[in-house]
Amino acid sequence: MPKKIQALADWLSAHDSAQLLSLKYERPISPKYIRTLSKRKSNPVRTQQMSNRLLYHRDDILACVIRQKGPPEQVGNIP
Repeated sequence: MPKKIQALADWLSAHDSAQLLSLKYERPISPKYIRTLSKRKSNPVRTQQMSNRLLYHRDDILACVIRQKGPPEQVGNIP
């Protein structure tokens, strides 16, 4: 059975994914957080290995909902 051909335009690097989410949510989002999104149990972002890079699916990145942490007193980290 032949493999399904996928367009490379549907896949983004971690850096490009972080920039896309930063523009969407109007706050900085690090490329490290994109890796966290792909490792989570519920609704993980699809990944594809391309040589030594890991690419992330554009539709999954755009479907992510990222909530901003509140001030420390709301989060529970009271100094």
